[in-house]
Amino acid sequence: MKKFQRLAGTIAIATCGALTACTTYVERPQSREVYVPAPQPVYVAPPEPVYERPAPIVVAPPTVSVGVVIQSEDDFYEPLTPYGTWEVVPGYGRCWIPRNVDRNWRPYCNGNWERTDAGWYWQSDEPWAWATYHYGRWDLSPQFGWYWVPQTQWSPAWVSWHEGGGYVGWAPLQPNVRFSGGAAVVNVAVIAPQAYVFVEPRHFMQPVRPTTMVINNTTIINKTVNITNVKIVNNTVINEGPRTQIIEQASGKKVRSVPVRELRQKQEAAVVVRKAAPPVAHEKIQKNVPPPFRAQSQPQPTTTAVDAQRRANEAEARAQEQLQRNVAETKRAALAESQKQTRDAAAKAQQQATLEKAAQLEAQRSAAEAKRVAVAESQKQAREAAVKAQQQARLDAKEAQRKTAEAAALRPVSPRAQVPAPTLHGGVLTQPTQALQQPHGKQNTNAVKRVQQKNGKKFQPAVETPVVVPAPVEPISDKK
Repeated sequence: MKKFQRLAGTIAIATCGALTACTTYVERPQSREVYVPAPQPVYVAPPEPVYERPAPIVVAPPTVSVGVVIQSEDDFYEPLTPYGTWEVVPGYGRCWIPRNVDRNWRPYCNGNWERTDAGWYWQSDEPWAWATYHYGRWDLSPQFGWYWVPQTQWSPAWVSWHEGGGYVGWAPLQPNVRFSGGAAVVNVAVIAPQAYVFVEPRHFMQPVRPTTMVINNTTIINKTVNITNVKIVNNTVINEGPRTQIIEQASGKKVRSVPVRELRQKQEAAVVVRKAAPPVAHEKIQKNVPPPFRAQSQPQPTTTAVDAQRRANEAEARAQEQLQRNVAETKRAALAESQKQTRDAAAKAQQQATLEKAAQLEAQRSAAEAKRVAVAESQKQAREAAVKAQQQARLDAKEAQRKTAEAAALRPVSPRAQVPAPTLHGGVLTQPTQALQQPHGKQNTNAVKRVQQKNGKKFQPAVETPVVVPAPVEPISDKK
């Protein structure tokens, strides 16, 4: 617009000069135009997500010389990136997921146990073992599978122990496990069955491989009990599990205890060497990422807007993360409440079944007792009836004897005499007729008299008549 106005003014002056045939010189200050190029676009890297983790338990590192020093969770990012990916998991933030593992892979399933002065130490040849088995915790998700939550606390192993049914087992200790009084409080109900790994006690000290262990066996799980004993003693995490005596008795070998410092230095030495060497694989990955564009010859614009945008992004990320945590916490609370109600219902049903069984047993006992009392009462009545019958029989017998005696006393008694022997006269056997005299007949006669007189009867002695018996006829024989 200004150029157009200046051009119009110049044309007007020239026209005026031509009409008046005069030459007029007008001197005006010439304006200098400065070309200001448009500001180059500035690449602003997206801010890192902000994660709020539960306050960790402050455990002072053991006073030993170790090869790897972990001061924050960011120290794990570079060493573990070549072996896995980092994903944002709701409720935990940025977590690590191993790459190139079998579909049935699980933590603490490829290595061996060593006895140390700090409890059972898990030793593995996996390149990430120094970090993921001694720092942080593992958890299982349907979306991500097994993922590792980084933390800065070191331990010989972060596992919960289980024993029983002829097996020794372990499962990764979950990230939300809390400590009370210096000891870990483990909720066995939230451990997934596929998280357990079981071996026989005689194979406990041998190398653990996927082919030598038992996994996802609910029958064995139901026969085991929780023996987890992870505690803090003198600012050092101690991982106690199965007793050494049980392992020695089952395996028949002496369990030798090794200083935990030696095992840790040996395992972390390889990490120190890898950190000293140039990370070729990591650089190759980074080469594919274009570097951010920045203007070299022009001054950078003020960072006020960038800072404001970054703070806005951080606030939005925190709000989103807080929302995800709230949703996850609500789901966990709902799941825990559902599991609690299920357990309460099962316990109530079991208690009801126990009461019903007790009532049934009590009814059976009462019926048996009533039957026993009835049988005893029946037997008692039978015995009393038998006794009464015997007594009545004796009374009846005595009464019969008494009546018989009275009848015998009332019957007349005839005197009996000695009967001479029969004689044979004229072929006829004759019995002399003589009154039979009974010894003591006089006394009996007197007794009969007294009874008859008492009864108002007249005594008449009975006299027996002699009996004539014919003599047998001798048969006549033809022989002379």
